[in-house]
Amino acid sequence: MMMWRRVVVLTAASSSRTVGASSLRSSSALAFCPSNNHQSKNQHQKRRQEVTPPTTTSFLHYKQNIHERLLSTTTTARQMSFFGGSSEGIPRINKEAMTEIIDDVSSTSREESNYVIIDVRGQDEIAYTGKLNDCVETLPLPYIAQGALAMEDEDFKAEFGFDKPALDETLVFTCKAGIRSQQAGQLAKMAGYTDILDYMGGSNEWFS
Repeated sequence: MMMWRRVVVLTAASSSRTVGASSLRSSSALAFCPSNNHQSKNQHQKRRQEVTPPTTTSFLHYKQNIHERLLSTTTTARQMSFFGGSSEGIPRINKEAMTEIIDDVSSTSREESNYVIIDVRGQDEIAYTGKLNDCVETLPLPYIAQGALAMEDEDFKAEFGFDKPALDETLVFTCKAGIRSQQAGQLAKMAGYTDILDYMGGSNEWFS
């Protein structure tokens, strides 16, 4: 009887660590220390009921909820696949789509096309490769990070040489390899812009 008490005390002391581990320890202890005491068996059964794991039905329901959330995310990603992918909700476009946008802006105007194409590379980088097109504006990423898109319209034009994008225009960002353009898109989103595209190939792809 003394041996039985020691096992129960050790099991109860260990149960505060993890429920699963205490269940295994209780089962093992009782298996190796049988007793004919009916009251002890009832206590053991009660203890096992308290640590019973979730039923199969509840576990399947839990897995189904996870699957539905993943499916919803995947569906959103598939909807973006036409643009070539997305970064935190910002659609990314390929070279073909970028070519169409540039052709649209250059053949009409910024006002008619409603696109503002912005290269966020540094001036020296652009001088080395040349601009993607004459209709592409230059606004290096550090200036965007410092709040350029929150400037007053007049101050913005005086500083950067082109009209500040309106909130209802579509911003198309490009850089060297699609990394800084992603960051620019996120900053523009924080500044209140909602229609944003990211050319993921950048000048590396454009001039290749």
